[in-house]
Amino acid sequence: MADLDENVTKKWISKIHPQQKAALKKNAEIVESIGGAGESIGEIRESMNKARLVWNKGGPEMEIMLDKHIPGPFREVPMRLYKWKDKPNMPVFLYLHGGGFKLGNQLSNDRQMREIAKEWGGAVISCDYVHVPEHTFPDPVIEIAAVLEWLSEEGANWGLNSNSIVIGGASAGASIAFGAAFELHNNKPNLIKGIVSIYGVIDDNLESDSMKELGNGDFIILTEYVKKVYSDYVTDADRNDPRAFAVRGDVTNLPSVFIAAAELDPIRDDSLKLAELMKEKEHPHFLKVYPGVMHTFFTQSNIIDQGRVCISDICNYLKQTVG
Repeated sequence: MADLDENVTKKWISKIHPQQKAALKKNAEIVESIGGAGESIGEIRESMNKARLVWNKGGPEMEIMLDKHIPGPFREVPMRLYKWKDKPNMPVFLYLHGGGFKLGNQLSNDRQMREIAKEWGGAVISCDYVHVPEHTFPDPVIEIAAVLEWLSEEGANWGLNSNSIVIGGASAGASIAFGAAFELHNNKPNLIKGIVSIYGVIDDNLESDSMKELGNGDFIILTEYVKKVYSDYVTDADRNDPRAFAVRGDVTNLPSVFIAAAELDPIRDDSLKLAELMKEKEHPHFLKVYPGVMHTFFTQSNIIDQGRVCISDICNYLKQTVG
């Protein structure tokens, strides 16, 4: 069995794209240059934010790039607004960063947000959400649902089209995006026009083929790490709540979804499962698996071509969904 596992690992390692290898090497060098990853949650957060500042260098400049706060149920919610060109009545892409529900902020993907804003032409808002351990499920979902409601009522004051909102996110951010869509379904079912999921946390399955084959630590994410991320965020009693894991819900209650998965990601099969559920229900969705790359490839679009391809695919989906 051990030989079989070793052969399986070798098979997947042989698929790693050279650009993905270069990104892993660069990230290790960045972390070392800023003094390591840290030990306490505060140190780890600070280290990640510093590393993201390095990754976010370069990229397009915006005509409008403003840091904003809006009232929320737990605090003033921080976000950054991007407009490649300042125009009235702009459709909106509200983005939520990844980070295992614990790390990151509204600036984590600053470069990718600028790239999307330029290529798409609409308004992009990168929004933070409350984190574990200070807040657990469903607090981040409730906060982002409140943000969406605020944008639908007040967004016109920022030159936004409140009837043309797409929400999305990477990893944990995608989970919260789905959660907010389920949260708002009963009261405001038409508020969200689409969802973008980038290697999203969609299920809590630790026994999928991708988790068994890729969760040994050679592909960024360790199975035990994923298990702890989920248990820290949501209690066992809430595991069947679709606001926590989208595959538990009625997918026909969602708008159309663009599902981006990384071939070499231990949670890849969760995205495939959601796409299969949508296919069975004949619900509009778009699935793309990006070859040779791992979880986080989107955040390294300055090195990994598939990250730039993903950005273009997201822009095409936004154009098709809200213009």
